[in-house]
Amino acid sequence: MKKGEESRQRLIECAAELFWKNGYSATGISEILKQTDLPKGSFYFYFKSKDDLATAVTEYYQKILLEQFQNSSQGNDWESFIEEIFDFLSERTNGQTFAGCPYAVMGMETALSKPAVASVFMEGLKKFEQIFQEVLLYSGLSPDHAKILSQRMLSIYQGYFLLGRISADTSYLKNARKNMIEMYREYRAFHGI
Repeated sequence: MKKGEESRQRLIECAAELFWKNGYSATGISEILKQTDLPKGSFYFYFKSKDDLATAVTEYYQKILLEQFQNSSQGNDWESFIEEIFDFLSERTNGQTFAGCPYAVMGMETALSKPAVASVFMEGLKKFEQIFQEVLLYSGLSPDHAKILSQRMLSIYQGYFLLGRISADTSYLKNARKNMIEMYREYRAFHGI
């Protein structure tokens, strides 16, 4: 990676961490620059605005989270997929304050004041739902059932992550894992699948 690419990546990674932990509005460009030890001009060389940086942060989150979800979905039924995903998520929060899902955090905060930024995050959430749907199809559900259940699973996932962020309690990760498996089993039993 060239020096310029490294500087841009440092800005993105620092912003991703600060936006996630402190919030988008509470994080200023000066704070990001201070933590990266980069001059102000370097920020504006790579990004037109803080909103432009937020779009790059979304792509960064997608690279980490969605690639992991996609990789975990390959050849796994629903229960194996959930176990693998939550093992990954638990490793990322081990010993840290639980900050919830970066998509939900940024999406909720920017929804009213920055709709263009929020829409980028919404696209990421739709990708999560699509992966859920594909795994449910692989697990033997019909397209209609997979669509319905993937929406419910995304709600459970985001709901527990929101509760975890508000409470800073990592037990919500365990509860999300457990409930996403139980909901799957109950749904199949109820519909005779």
